[in-house]
Amino acid sequence: MSTHTFCVSILARTLFALSVAGALSLTGEVAYADDHDETDMLATLSLEELLSTEITTLSRQSENLGGAPAAVHVISQSDIRRSGARSIPELLRLVPGMQVAQIDANKWAVTSRGANGRFANKLLVLMDGRTLYNPGLSGVYWDIQDTDLSTIERIEVIRGPGATMWGSNAVNGVVNIITKHAVDTQGETLSVTGGSGGHEAAFRMGGSDGDSAFRLFAKVSEHDGNVNMMGDATPDDADMQRIGGRYDWDGQNGQALTVSGEIYSGESGDYRLNRYPTPPYERVEAGPSEVSGGFLTAHWSTDLENAGAIEVRGYFVRNDRSGVSYNNELNTYDFDIQHSFNVAKRHNLIWGLNYRVSEDKVDNTFQIQILPDTRKQTLISAFIQDDVSFLDERARLIFGSKFEKNTFSTESVEVEPSVRLSYAVSEAATLWGSVSRAVRMPSRGELDGRILTSVLPPGSPELPLPVPLFATVIGNPEMQSEEVIAYEAGFRLRNNQRIFDAALFFNNFDNLRSLAAGAPLCQPSGALLPLDPACVLTATSVEAPLVIQNQSNLDTMGVELWLSQEINESWRLQASYTFIHTRTKGTDDGLSELDIVEDSPDHQLTLRSSTNIMDELELDLIARWVDELEQQQIDSYAALDLRLAWTPSPSWTFALVGRNLFAGEHVEFQSELVDLVPVQIEPNGYVEVRWNF
Repeated sequence: MSTHTFCVSILARTLFALSVAGALSLTGEVAYADDHDETDMLATLSLEELLSTEITTLSRQSENLGGAPAAVHVISQSDIRRSGARSIPELLRLVPGMQVAQIDANKWAVTSRGANGRFANKLLVLMDGRTLYNPGLSGVYWDIQDTDLSTIERIEVIRGPGATMWGSNAVNGVVNIITKHAVDTQGETLSVTGGSGGHEAAFRMGGSDGDSAFRLFAKVSEHDGNVNMMGDATPDDADMQRIGGRYDWDGQNGQALTVSGEIYSGESGDYRLNRYPTPPYERVEAGPSEVSGGFLTAHWSTDLENAGAIEVRGYFVRNDRSGVSYNNELNTYDFDIQHSFNVAKRHNLIWGLNYRVSEDKVDNTFQIQILPDTRKQTLISAFIQDDVSFLDERARLIFGSKFEKNTFSTESVEVEPSVRLSYAVSEAATLWGSVSRAVRMPSRGELDGRILTSVLPPGSPELPLPVPLFATVIGNPEMQSEEVIAYEAGFRLRNNQRIFDAALFFNNFDNLRSLAAGAPLCQPSGALLPLDPACVLTATSVEAPLVIQNQSNLDTMGVELWLSQEINESWRLQASYTFIHTRTKGTDDGLSELDIVEDSPDHQLTLRSSTNIMDELELDLIARWVDELEQQQIDSYAALDLRLAWTPSPSWTFALVGRNLFAGEHVEFQSELVDLVPVQIEPNGYVEVRWNF
């Protein structure tokens, strides 16, 4: 039995078990929550109250959003529900400063502050503190990052470095997806969605007994493919099955325990350019990847009265991927402990330790090879940070550093400090600034990989050789960590009707990855073509290697603006604008840059309107304009997302959603591995029905 079939069987049995459990009402008292009322509470809060929302990602402790000395944005429960989004990347479009582009039906390019890519390597993504960053190719596989979106409490987004708290790879930002406490998801909910882009169904149930609560969920989804440049259907469709749950226990004296886990299985379709050692050498065809895996995590915390509080977290993650060009198994074990305490009345200190082990196994293919095919990566880190308030608590200073030793770094210890300062100019206005250093570790592919990027058949006009020429990107075991020194400043103004948030940034990058052209080689002999031109007579191919180096340097600078205005009790308008400029400082020794397809728009503009037409009827409109991608030669585009929802009773909600309206068929991004054929993203619409019972 295949993994896919096995997981489908588990899913079916679980759905049956959940239905029986619901009928029997389980042991203990089960509360039936009104899911609509629960998620709508934030929609009724004033903007001032929204700024009092507690966040934890910036300093790993609870603090108010309004006074945070960083470029922070929170996607609330209400935002999630009213957006009509079906995926996490779609939700991240709501955040000012985020660059989100859809590559095909299941792949996305997501980052902040520049250098976007399918494997955007400078954005750290977490879910309840568990990293979703994959060290194999440095980035996030967005096709497997999903959950029941109704169980997400909020998504906290820190734009700019977060390395002092979260370590390497938190260079341009940190996204932390925080799920709801199980006590907030009681009762049963069934949602079904279907339309032109595919369909999905999710079932969730929860119960409680005294100090403990649980939830279980199951979700199946299918996403239809798009069209190619000629308008023909493409095989980038995808399907996924997922089951999971969470258990929460809240004891006395501040003790709390959370255990959660999920397993998933599915298939991610590719419309790809496959390359072969024999004619026709390159062929456009379907290349689906089978994906499966899961995680188990536990989090325990307790108050120590006058000695502060301790949190302990551990998790295990397994991800398997099998496709035409890349087969990979990755197991990750992580243990983390932190301790916070008050040194004085306005003086809070937090420190922590982390140990992580990642083990991967690669089945090499003709297109991607990573040698050795198995490798263990260890990471040991410690951090300490002090948080001091002064000037009658109008000013706040946060300073600290991360100290990290990992297998892939050439440094003995990576040091990632930061200093943040905020000052309340008035009760309604706050100024803040920061200086930070962060690093991005090399990936397994950059150290040990060989990636085939193009093929010239024999006798090609560009290079008339008697054998094919294979252009390859070759890893470098001496690859160093990329680093950034980031300078940020911001201003936040709020009152009962308006929030204005502005952030300025300047990032100085060094040791960025670049390519050095190596001498052509006759294969399989490995003889240098310039020294022995006759070797092509006995060769089966010629290899043109491009070796990864650390010779590129650049600066990025920009501004991020966000305005939220309450027109009246039933109507709220929001607008955001982002500008980013990249200035290349050049490379040493005439080396070319590897980031030729890591591209971000210079300008982005988003307008959002949320209206309660009446108590039972909601209308949400999100219009966005995205500037061209100059390096990828992709045109600018404008699109409209629409959601009209009717809730005739607390038990039922019906929603009509349109995505990418008025944008036509358009390309948003191309894969930096030059392995996927560009597809055009289509407008689509669907109907969602939600039943709370």
